[in-house]
Amino acid sequence: MRLRHVLMAAALVASPLALAAPSAQAAPGDSLHGVTIDGFSSVTPGGGWSEGTVTLKNDTDQPSAAEHVLIYIGSQALGLDQVVAEYADGDSGAWQPVKLVAQKLSSDPDGYEGTAADLTGAGVEVQPHAARTFKLRFKLVQSKHEGPAVDVNLEAFAGARLGPDGQAQDWASRTGKSVKVTGLTTAIEGLPKSIPADGKPHPFKVSIKTANNFDWHLTTASFFLWQGQGVGSMNGPAACDAEVDVQDPKDGSWHRVDLGAVGMVGGTVDVAKWATGPVGNQSLNARITLGKNFKLDNSDPELGFGYYPGAGPVLFWTTQRLASTPVDGAPDCVNPGAVAPTAKPSATATPAKPTASPSPTTAAKAAAKPSPTKAAGPELADTGSSNLAVPAAIAAALLAVGATAITLARRTRRTTRG
Repeated sequence: MRLRHVLMAAALVASPLALAAPSAQAAPGDSLHGVTIDGFSSVTPGGGWSEGTVTLKNDTDQPSAAEHVLIYIGSQALGLDQVVAEYADGDSGAWQPVKLVAQKLSSDPDGYEGTAADLTGAGVEVQPHAARTFKLRFKLVQSKHEGPAVDVNLEAFAGARLGPDGQAQDWASRTGKSVKVTGLTTAIEGLPKSIPADGKPHPFKVSIKTANNFDWHLTTASFFLWQGQGVGSMNGPAACDAEVDVQDPKDGSWHRVDLGAVGMVGGTVDVAKWATGPVGNQSLNARITLGKNFKLDNSDPELGFGYYPGAGPVLFWTTQRLASTPVDGAPDCVNPGAVAPTAKPSATATPAKPTASPSPTTAAKAAAKPSPTKAAGPELADTGSSNLAVPAAIAAALLAVGATAITLARRTRRTTRG
């Protein structure tokens, strides 16, 4: 079997690649050629290159014919205007630009789903029982599209050809490596160490900072209030027991947001509208209200913000440990719209160190309570639904992030985790 084509893919882990199955099998006695990826430790949007190598091995007794090396760089949030790539043939080769073309993985009309290219533009050979190494580097540049919230996944395919839609076809073997994305830091600031369950609002803030003044174009996010293994629900607490509101800086109004676990879609925190400050250093004013019947299990209660990560890591996610104290005479149902905040969120509070995401797989369902009838007045607007979604609906909205999982199926631009 000849050494044919190699496809190099850089894709978000959350974005399954839609790849055609091999149409040709190795002939008896043939040996598949090895392909390895090294380097590419991390990449920061708006920063420098992430650099590494792709090495091809010819394990046969014959030199490979002159064949092409292909590259794929893409995901659900990376497109032609977001990626710059260069390659060099060997240590002494000069860096040359990779001419990327658009790639389609689904029917998304926006089309920010991938890029592909013939890496060398000419055939390359590998001698018998030898290896040939190509240097490759890429960087993520500013664009009008949302930045990547999870790691970039590099994929190299041996024995492949580039199809008309920019996807690998007829590939025989592959390898992969995850590249950590950095440059987005989120923290919950000014949240009291112990929040009185007094039915009154307690202010705090969320800071969103980026490296290189990079605009991630974050649109929506969500809070997830996890009450602990003993009493917690993936839907969040009952509507009467807890409420989080976020302030619209334009008119000072407060908007109630949902508190269930939600990934990249379905968030009710309007980051694009409610965040203030310059690009690279923005914040949200928020407040939390706990009612008389709010309960916590001391195992691992947390307040999280961003994209709930499900089973894997996600860059846009932070948590802070939660504690509360009961207060005699507190109302049965929270009603912060009737009470103005008594203090502004602290602008100098030390950001909470992000912790691992909760693992509520064994949590019992919280008992649902009727939604309260609220006389909020003009100050409070219900942005999120006060009804609690069923677990299946929440599961359908979670972000799909696996360490290096590749799903060989078509998918939409914004995927979710069950």
